[in-house]
Amino acid sequence: MRTVALPTVVTLGAIVFWVAGVPDVATVLAAVATVWAMQLIAPAIRRRSLSMEGWASEIFFAAPFVLFFLPYVAWAVLARPPLAWDWTGAVLALVAAGSVYASNWRQLRLGFDRELLEIMPPLHFTTAALRSYQLLAAAVGQELFYRGVVFEFLRPTIGWGVVVVSTVLFVVEHLGNRWAGAVLDIAYVVRITILSTILATIMFMTGSLWAALVGHVIYNLFPAAQVAWRYRVNPYRSSGT
Repeated sequence: MRTVALPTVVTLGAIVFWVAGVPDVATVLAAVATVWAMQLIAPAIRRRSLSMEGWASEIFFAAPFVLFFLPYVAWAVLARPPLAWDWTGAVLALVAAGSVYASNWRQLRLGFDRELLEIMPPLHFTTAALRSYQLLAAAVGQELFYRGVVFEFLRPTIGWGVVVVSTVLFVVEHLGNRWAGAVLDIAYVVRITILSTILATIMFMTGSLWAALVGHVIYNLFPAAQVAWRYRVNPYRSSGT
């Protein structure tokens, strides 16, 4: 279960690097702390919605899906990383994302298994829509942050090392972020590590943040499509039938 350990550690790290006169590293760590802290706040608000009724319940259930992404966007606005386009990078990112996700063929197949989905509990339209939004918005927000903000501050200082740093931060976030109830395993960690490393390398070599965005969005389109298919196969029915 996620604790305050991660944001606390990176906040202390930010203070140490600031005192040591390394402002770029301190700023990145402070930014990471705000991103990870919101991942503690957002699920707490959503859990609160479960004890409420009416419009208040709907608002408290939906709010975290917006709040979760605010730090990503806020830091991207402050850092203003260039959104360059590169066709070669975009194609490479697209192929890499499709290949990495296809390596998880069993889960991909099960996600479109009609017989399996028909015996699962009906999926409310709101839940399906918010889950799909979360998947796609996460792809955009995380790339703006890990391949945009992190690169903007650290690339001039550590060069190729920024590929490693952005990937480590990206993977650690996924290991700690359990607000969506994700089940993590070694294969999952390997896949997101490979994906992040490829996208970071493409960003470093081409300078194209758009390419990284395309790759991550394509990767997350697969689970979003599975959510949509599950809703279509077994839609929510207000009568409960």
